[in-house]
Amino acid sequence: MARIRAHRNNRYATTFNKSLVALTILSALHGANAQEQDDQEKAASNEEEVVEKIEVKGIRGNLLNAQNLKRYSDTVVDAITADDIGTLPDRSVLEAIQRLPGVSIERFAGPDDPDHFSVEGSGAIIRGMTQTRSEFNGRDSFTANSGRGLSFQDVSPELMGGVDIYKNQTADMIEGGIGGTVSLRTRKPFDSEGRVIAFGGDYSYGDVAEKGSPTFSGLYSDRIDLAEKGEIGFLVNYANSQLYGESHGIQSDAYVQTYARDIAGAEAFTGADNNGTVWMPNASNLLKKFDDRKREGFASTLQWENEDETLLATMQYIRSDASLSWHEQAVKYQGGYYNLDNRRTRALEGTEFEFDDDGLFGSGTMVQGVDGWRAADGNNDRVIRSWESGGRPQFGYPYQFDSRVKQTDTLVEDLSFNLEWMATDALELEADVQYIKAKTRDDDVVLHTAAFAGQAYDVTGNTPTMTLIEPYFGYRDANPDVYAEGNYPGFTGDPAGDSNYFQDPTSYFLRSAMDHWERSEGDSFATRLDATYHLDSDGIFTSVQSGVRYAKREQTVRSTSYNWGPLGPEYSSAAPAGWLDTIPVDASNFELVDWSDFHGGGIANIPGNQTIHATEAYVRSIIAGARPYMTAGGSWEPYPDRPGVDDKYGIFTPGEVNLTTEENKAIYLRVNFEGTGDLRYSGNIGLRYVQLDRQADGAVTFPDLVPDFMPPEALQGAPLTAEIVTDWLNDQINAGNYADIEEAIEAEENRWIGDQRNYLSDAERNFGNDAEERLSAETDFDMLLPSFNLKIEVADDLITRFAFSKAVALPDMSDIRNRATLGTESIQAIR
Repeated sequence: MARIRAHRNNRYATTFNKSLVALTILSALHGANAQEQDDQEKAASNEEEVVEKIEVKGIRGNLLNAQNLKRYSDTVVDAITADDIGTLPDRSVLEAIQRLPGVSIERFAGPDDPDHFSVEGSGAIIRGMTQTRSEFNGRDSFTANSGRGLSFQDVSPELMGGVDIYKNQTADMIEGGIGGTVSLRTRKPFDSEGRVIAFGGDYSYGDVAEKGSPTFSGLYSDRIDLAEKGEIGFLVNYANSQLYGESHGIQSDAYVQTYARDIAGAEAFTGADNNGTVWMPNASNLLKKFDDRKREGFASTLQWENEDETLLATMQYIRSDASLSWHEQAVKYQGGYYNLDNRRTRALEGTEFEFDDDGLFGSGTMVQGVDGWRAADGNNDRVIRSWESGGRPQFGYPYQFDSRVKQTDTLVEDLSFNLEWMATDALELEADVQYIKAKTRDDDVVLHTAAFAGQAYDVTGNTPTMTLIEPYFGYRDANPDVYAEGNYPGFTGDPAGDSNYFQDPTSYFLRSAMDHWERSEGDSFATRLDATYHLDSDGIFTSVQSGVRYAKREQTVRSTSYNWGPLGPEYSSAAPAGWLDTIPVDASNFELVDWSDFHGGGIANIPGNQTIHATEAYVRSIIAGARPYMTAGGSWEPYPDRPGVDDKYGIFTPGEVNLTTEENKAIYLRVNFEGTGDLRYSGNIGLRYVQLDRQADGAVTFPDLVPDFMPPEALQGAPLTAEIVTDWLNDQINAGNYADIEEAIEAEENRWIGDQRNYLSDAERNFGNDAEERLSAETDFDMLLPSFNLKIEVADDLITRFAFSKAVALPDMSDIRNRATLGTESIQAIR
C-alpha cells in the first residue's frame, strides 16, 4: 500500500525536466551493469557507509525553499519559510510578509485611524485590497473584536514554520478572501528528520524611544521509533518578546473650503464675483505616542504515524497572548471648523497667508480673528475679551493637551486534531476538528488640559513645521503698562511675563475627558471531512477531491462608543473653567512634556519647549476607578458610572452587548489535471457551495429626551412655552427674588430654562426615554464559488499561470451587529 507522504508529494512527480529524466535513466542502466560487482564489494566489507551531505542554508537556501513552494503550488502562491522569518530583520509576521510581491501592510493602528502609527503594522493588504482572510494551518482563526480575522501583530513569528500568501482560490480552500488568504503554518515534529533543540534571542533598541527590550524563544522537537507500533513525534515551542516604540506625528487639521474674500494673502483668488475660494486648515496638531508591546506565544504538536505510513494523526495546541499599551501626548486645535462663509481663522495682523497656484494653503500665522465671545464670564482675567480693558481684537484659539492611555489585551487559543488515512492505493481520507477560544480587553481613557494659543504653520517643506505662540502674540510683554491695573494670573507679578506661558499652570484648565471600553469573547467549532481519489488512467485527469465542512462561531462583542464630556470647560456659564491653580487636584497629577526632540528637533517650536499634560499615572487611576475633579460646568459621566450597566463587568448597558452566531456549511468538488507532452501543464477546476445562517442579537437605543434640570414643581406636568417661562420670570422679579431678567436666567437654580427638552410634549419625551430594547434578527444566504487554476511550464526555468475564481469577503462583526441608535437634532426656529 502506498504511503501517505508519497501521495502527498505525488503532484510533484511529473515536474522534473527532460534532462533530469534522461540522466536518471542513464544512471539506472549503469547501476544495473555494476550491481553484481557492488554486491560482492559490499559483502566483502563491513565498513559503515559514510554519506557526505551538503545543505544550502542562509538567505539563498531560504529563496530556494520559497521558490519551490511557489513553483509546485496548486494556485498562485507566494511564501516565506521559518528560516526566512528568522533571517530577515523583522519583528512580526506582518513585517516579514510585506517583502512578498503584491503584499503591503497598514502602517497606522487601523485603516480608520490615521492619527496613530503602528510600530509593527496592523493589517495585510494583498493586491491593494483589505478583504483578506487569515488562517492557522489551513483552518480559520480570529481575534475576538469587532473585526473578523486574526490580528497578525498579536502572533509571535518565532512560532511559525512558514507563511503562505494565496492570491487565488481553490475549491477546497475556506472561503473569505477576495484579496487573498494569509496562511500561517506552525512547525510539526515530522517536518524534521530527528531531534531538534533550538534557542534564540535578540535585543531591540528604539533610538527614538531610547529603550531596549529582549526577545527569546526555544524549541524542542523529537521523533521516537515505536517499531511495529509506528512512530511518534512531539514538539513544544515557546516565544516571549517585548518591544518599545515611539512615534511622532504632525498633521494638518482638516482642509476646509472658504471664501477668499477678507483673507490676507488670498486676494488673487477672490474672483470677479467676489465668490472665489481657497482651501486651508484651521491649524495643525502634534502627537507623540509611546508603545509597549508584549507578546507570549506557545505551540505544541503531537504526531503519530503507523508502521506502513498509511495513517497519520496530528494534534496541535496554539496559544497567543499579547498586550499593547500605549500612552499618547498631543497638542490639538479645538477652535471648530465652520462653514464656507464663516471662518474664524485669520492671519495675524500685519501678516498674510501664502497659497499655491491652486489656492491651497502653504504657510502663515493663524489666529482667532473674530472680535467676539471667547470664554464665559468668570474667565475674564485669563481670556480677555476685545471690549474689556486690555482686550485684543485677535486672540489665540483653545488648544487641547492630551494625555491618553490605551491598554489592549488579546488571547487566542487554538486546539485541533487531524487524521489522514490512506485507505487504499488510490483513496485518501482526511478528517479535521478544531476549537478556537478568543478574548479581547480594551481600556481607553484620555484627559485633556487646555490653554489658549495661536500658531505659525508651514507645509511648504519636506516636513511641516509648527510654532506655538502665546495668545497675546507678544502684546502684553511689549505693553505691560496696559495691564498695570488688575490681577492677571500668570502675568501680573511674574518677571517672565508671557515668555513662560506654556509652562505656567495658571495658563491651563482641566477641560474634558473621554473613555471607551471593550470586553469581547468568541469561540468557534469546526469540522471537515475530505476525500481524494487518485486516478491511474492515461488521461489528463490525475485525481478528484471532495469534502464537506461545518463550522459554528459565536462571538459576543461588548463595546462602548467614545464618551467625551466636559470637566471644567471655558464655555460654561455655571462656573469658571477648571484652572489648574484653582481646583483641588494635586499638582503631581500634571507634568511638563518636552517637545524639543520632536521629529529630531526643528519641527515643533514651543517657547520653553514644554507644555502641561495630565500624567500617565493620573490617567491610569481613572481607568482603575478614580474620578477627576469637575466644576459645576462639567458633566462627564464615565461609562462605568451609568445606571443599568451589566453585573459581570459593570460597564456595559444591554444596547452595547451584541451576540452574533454564524453557522457555515460547505461542500466542494475539485478535479486535478496535468499533461506531460511537449508543453507540460497542470491545474485544477472546482466548485464550492456555501450556506451561511446568521443570528444577531442586539438592541435599539431610544434618544435621551429626559431633561437634566427640571422646572419648579408649579410648572411641571405640561410642556413649557416662552410665554409660560416669561410670566414666571416676571412673577419672580416682582416678588423681589431677582433684580432683572438677566440675573434670573443666569441663576444656577434656573438652569432648567435653557434645557430644550423641557419644551417638548409628553409624547415626545415618553418616546425619547433613553431606554434600550432588545432585538434579534436572523438571515441566511448561500454562495456558489467556481475556481480554475492553470500552470504551464513554458521552459525548464519559466512557468506561467492563469487563475480564475469567484470569492467572497464576509463583513466584519461590527458591520453585522444588531444595533441601532436613534438620535435627535435641535432645530432653531426664528419667528
